[in-house]
Amino acid sequence: MAEEVKTIHYADTNAVLLDISSKKPTDLSRHIEVIGAGFSRTATVSFTLALQILLKGHVCHAGSASLMREEGPPPSLLSFPPQFPFSKANTTPEFIKKWIQALDPANSKETTVKILKDLLAGYVACTDSPSYMFAGELSEAFPDAKVIVTTRDPEKWWASFSELIKIVMPRWVRVVFWSMPTLRWYGKWADGMTKRREVIYPPGPGRRIDGPGFLEAHHEYLKRVVPRERLFFFDVKEGWGPLCKILNVPIPDEPFPHANDRLAVEQAFKGLIKEAFVRWLEILIVPAMVVGAYFFMTR
Repeated sequence: MAEEVKTIHYADTNAVLLDISSKKPTDLSRHIEVIGAGFSRTATVSFTLALQILLKGHVCHAGSASLMREEGPPPSLLSFPPQFPFSKANTTPEFIKKWIQALDPANSKETTVKILKDLLAGYVACTDSPSYMFAGELSEAFPDAKVIVTTRDPEKWWASFSELIKIVMPRWVRVVFWSMPTLRWYGKWADGMTKRREVIYPPGPGRRIDGPGFLEAHHEYLKRVVPRERLFFFDVKEGWGPLCKILNVPIPDEPFPHANDRLAVEQAFKGLIKEAFVRWLEILIVPAMVVGAYFFMTR
């Protein structure tokens, strides 16, 4: 009989995701020890939390960190003096811009490796997209790191992943995000990942990179670019045991962390859209009110 896996479930998974995404590494002497190569929606948030406990350092959940690490609360036009959204002080989102540079298919491998090292300086592990798209380059950049692939039933994974795409990929989202310092780069970031997929998942005769088979295509890619002895597959449902064995670390005296990845990412993304809408209201309405007040007072 299989041993029961004790887990701790986080009630506010959105807060958990925001917390891990906003943290910047403080000890730049640390380096990547684990390359999380599991596709989005394979419990990458739970896996990130587990790695933070085991490795005792900052883990980059690349998807959410790209969008939220440097965003912070939007500047307010209601402050004095007012902070305008396109002022120089609010347009330096270097983290997402570096990911866009890394995703450029025109890069040489050496250039990509250099950018990735710079991006992940101080982190002890990375998970989620777009970092899993660079498993080969990251393996070369961090030759002592282990590559761990979180897995899931392909049918259940596709049902979850396809719902995510509906939320994050509408074209109108790009327009809405233009009111935010970091998120205005979202379109180029998403386009970069699309181009990267075309590179790492080359289509073949009768091969369709879609549906549940997309997950298998990703696993095939990993087997092509990662040395066999460094590649491991892991299902978070199995808890600490297999993961600690891979990393050769003791099993911690606490339950395995479980966060609802679907709920966390959806809530976080919808929250960003709401912030962007509020920002547009400030941009459009507040100046109109100021102009209206001026004409009222001077007529």
